[in-house]
Amino acid sequence: MTTIITRLYEDAATARAAADALLNNGHDADTIDIIAGAEDTESRMKAARVNADSASAYAPAVAGGKALLVVRAPFAPMGTARNAMKVVDRFASIKVGVENEDEYVREAASIAARGSILADHPLLMSNKFRRLGHGHILGSNPIKPSRPRTSAIRGGAFMSTKFWPMRLVSANAKKGTSAINGGWLISKSFGIPTLIGRVETPVPSILK
Repeated sequence: MTTIITRLYEDAATARAAADALLNNGHDADTIDIIAGAEDTESRMKAARVNADSASAYAPAVAGGKALLVVRAPFAPMGTARNAMKVVDRFASIKVGVENEDEYVREAASIAARGSILADHPLLMSNKFRRLGHGHILGSNPIKPSRPRTSAIRGGAFMSTKFWPMRLVSANAKKGTSAINGGWLISKSFGIPTLIGRVETPVPSILK
């Protein structure tokens, strides 16, 4: 979104003063135009993105010695257009029947340029660009060359060695029968068996 701000001033000196005030407020010089004099007025207003109806209203006044200030205020940073309006309105302007001196213009995307910026860029993702084979989305480590990793810590250390002097997992661990050091069973603390391996159902004497 761009706002085309137009103000007609009595002379070029007033228009230049307004333009200098814009520059002092951080506006880009490439977005500011001063159109004065009778030479090629219509094409200059068209190049500055003044709409046709407004240009027709401004043209006779510019040809008669007035000066037109045009500001193309972008959407970002937010508030640029509003700030530009406040600055230019510090200077007395001339009204010539222009319906909208602050016209919002919606920017249309360029379909022709879509998809053509990165397709063959040599540094698409920092490595030399290469087309990938079928079935691959990004390929193998497109950001930087891959290398074997055995540890999540830079330098190859293991986190377990930072707070425990021994390995936490042993490949040759012995089969244990108790989760408590010393080998005794926690079920013995209750005085009754917590697991019964086999239940014998008594047979009624009448069936013996």
